[in-house]
Amino acid sequence: MVTTLRAVSCLAIATAIVGFVDSARAQQGAPTTLPDVSVTAPRNPNEVHPSSEGAIGTPYAGNTRVEEAKWPVIPCTTSRVASGDTNASCRRGPVVMNFEHGDAQNMRLPSNCQIAHDLVISKLGGLDFEADSLIFDPYYISGLGHQRQDCYVEAIPRSIQAQLVDMNHVTRQASGWGAMQQTADLTYMEFTVGPSRCLAWESRGPRWGGGFIWLAHVAACRNDGQPVSLADVASVMGTLKLESHDSNGNLH
Repeated sequence: MVTTLRAVSCLAIATAIVGFVDSARAQQGAPTTLPDVSVTAPRNPNEVHPSSEGAIGTPYAGNTRVEEAKWPVIPCTTSRVASGDTNASCRRGPVVMNFEHGDAQNMRLPSNCQIAHDLVISKLGGLDFEADSLIFDPYYISGLGHQRQDCYVEAIPRSIQAQLVDMNHVTRQASGWGAMQQTADLTYMEFTVGPSRCLAWESRGPRWGGGFIWLAHVAACRNDGQPVSLADVASVMGTLKLESHDSNGNLH
């Protein structure tokens, strides 16, 4: 009797094992269906533009992108870039500095490099223009002493075309962009805003160290339907007042 019960138990266990194996095989043979999952990365709230802090290749600590609505209006007499137009409007952008290159011993003192970034909105004859300038005082002396040799304004030639298109609120509403053209100290592109023919350019000032004392970025439009000429560029640059002297805490 005991032998019979044991036989029945073994048979039941064997049957259960076979059933489990068959079930597992059936599950393995069945097609696997994955859920349809769509993952969308969250949008970066800080859009990266050619002159934004963190943009590839930018040499600056700080955002140099012109954002007129965020910049406070200031008297043009205190702006580092102004014009001969008494009705001009000036704004102050945030001060930036270029990245410090350091030294092998990591013993360099903190930098007192200050690069101002102001703008002026003005008129000249039949031209409406907006100009901003990155500018620094090469002779600036603060309580830290003279500025370090790696303080200067840097141009970014590899992204200049994108910079011109994203220069300011005028160029951001533009269309009909022409080909980029260059001279020794000037890079420019034609564009249109509605019926107005315009020109965007970067003008580079005196060289200093590994860069320049100033860079001026200008968008100018004519009101008479004529193209903006290089003579117009010269006239605008002639009326701009670029102040390299920095009086803020300057012991010089």
